[in-house]
Amino acid sequence: MPFDWMNNPAENQKQRDPASRAQALSHEVRQRAGLFKRMGYPKAHAIHRCLGNIAWAYAQAGKPPVSAAEVRRIVEHVYGR
Repeated sequence: MPFDWMNNPAENQKQRDPASRAQALSHEVRQRAGLFKRMGYPKAHAIHRCLGNIAWAYAQAGKPPVSAAEVRRIVEHVYGR
């Protein structure tokens, strides 16, 4: 008898297509940059932290689906509002 809780979420993560992973990571960067902006941090700090978080998350998993230039563009957009 199969149980849903026995499914490995890491396997489901690997099965998602690259476009949806890039979209999810972009959304996470937008949310995190918005948080830093609301907390009063400068844009440079937000860029540094977002890039650092992505580097840490993908240190073992390979290349992230979003480039550093894209992260900078997202943070610029968030801080530009």
